[in-house]
Amino acid sequence: MSGNSDFQILTAIILALFALVFGILYFSVKSQKFSGWVALAYVAALVAYILASLRTPSTPMSLIFLSTAMFWIFSFAIAKAIYARCNTSFPNFVTGILLAAGTASVMWLSYVEPDISTRTLLVNTVAALLLSLSLWPLWKTGDKLIDGALFGVIATVAITFVVRVVVVNFLLGQTLTEQSYAQSTYVWIFQLTNGIAALALAMVLMFAAGHDMVLHFHGQSNRDPLTGLLNRRGLQGLFKVGRVDDKGKTYVRSIILFDIDHFKQINDRYGHATGDTVLQRIAKTASGLCQEYGEVARTGGEEFAILTRWIPLETAQFLAQHICDSFRFIAHPGLDPNHKVTASFGLAVLTDGDSLDDAMDRADKALYHAKQNGRNQVALAKAA
Repeated sequence: MSGNSDFQILTAIILALFALVFGILYFSVKSQKFSGWVALAYVAALVAYILASLRTPSTPMSLIFLSTAMFWIFSFAIAKAIYARCNTSFPNFVTGILLAAGTASVMWLSYVEPDISTRTLLVNTVAALLLSLSLWPLWKTGDKLIDGALFGVIATVAITFVVRVVVVNFLLGQTLTEQSYAQSTYVWIFQLTNGIAALALAMVLMFAAGHDMVLHFHGQSNRDPLTGLLNRRGLQGLFKVGRVDDKGKTYVRSIILFDIDHFKQINDRYGHATGDTVLQRIAKTASGLCQEYGEVARTGGEEFAILTRWIPLETAQFLAQHICDSFRFIAHPGLDPNHKVTASFGLAVLTDGDSLDDAMDRADKALYHAKQNGRNQVALAKAA
């Protein structure tokens, strides 16, 4: 078996392995769409590579078009993967125009004015442009070393797609034809660069997928599965005391605890499934109202905590009161229409030397006073 054939088989095996690995990653955590798109990209790359390697002067145009489509799908899927990872809207309109124009041009250069050299340059240019779509979100939102590595590798691969055609058509002065294509220098360059590009790109994509998986599972350990809020461990990671003085105003961080009033009665009367729905609605409302002011966590069964950002104490008090007042107006379909769910609140200002337990203990004492005084109100803790 020739060395070239060995190289082709090895490259095909590498592409298949990467498609399999990324597929396994996706099916392990389906919320990680990044891995799913990369798996699709390497399946398309495998099909395109096999079709291109088996190409002969008698290969039907339908298979040549299929190979081109798979090549473009590879670039498209990589771009989709990056946009999914960066949580950014994909430019579907621009992509549609690019694909439509590329397809029309390929048809023209295949049937109306056949020119395989120009067609090859066009096919690679469209693939490079599709791949280059992923550079914008990496440039705009990327702030990690892995994002920089992805940007560099993707940009290099996109440039390589075009440069290899230029090398053959212009620098080497070779003119491709349907008859000479299979034995041309371009095919050797195509196979070599595709093998190197697939390996280099996959290594960085694999590292990115692994990095995202670690963050995913770490995030799961810091989140309450019912409400999606931070749990006590996640809250601890955000805990930091201190104060900031700006233009005569003192900004502090506060801890606000609140507890749903008579929640046990809701579970006993309506069932735990209804109780869980109440918790979710309460969590969603509190999280929405706190969006600009702090983070909400679920610290117990019906117990929640809000760790504010650096804001004036008056703002923290207003926030707690606003949330308290808002709970009465939440509609809970599983409860009687006249059953209003309320909560009692305790607020404590963080001071130097506070631990999370210290601050929550003071806020809990204030919460106890709110309950003792009739519930459905906010109580301020005494200074430490």
